[in-house]
Amino acid sequence: MVLDTNILIAYLGEDAKVVHAIQEWFSQHVSLFISAVSYAEVLALPEASAADIAKIREFLGYFIMVDVDKDLAELIATIRRAYKLKFADAAIAATALQTHSPLVTRDKQLHKVKEMQVLSL
Repeated sequence: MVLDTNILIAYLGEDAKVVHAIQEWFSQHVSLFISAVSYAEVLALPEASAADIAKIREFLGYFIMVDVDKDLAELIATIRRAYKLKFADAAIAATALQTHSPLVTRDKQLHKVKEMQVLSL
């Protein structure tokens, strides 16, 4: 599964439903991917202190990070053009498509990407 930025932020905010789901997936050894874009977005949270950033980096280290390479960049551009998404959303959707994984999100805009399975949490 690919986790959207909003899911990672919900976990860090101790949203019980998200915390439970992610802990359950970890215990079941589910492969959990994040986009490099989500990594950057979470680290850029303006309210995060230096101590928070260290904890966030540790948390993000538990996921399989998918870097943006030329092939993924092409897919991002295709998704962005086809669905008129913001860059970050297109990058996260493209990550789900590239990894052949469902996307876990709270973003209703991403449900319009027909080529992937979207799970709401």
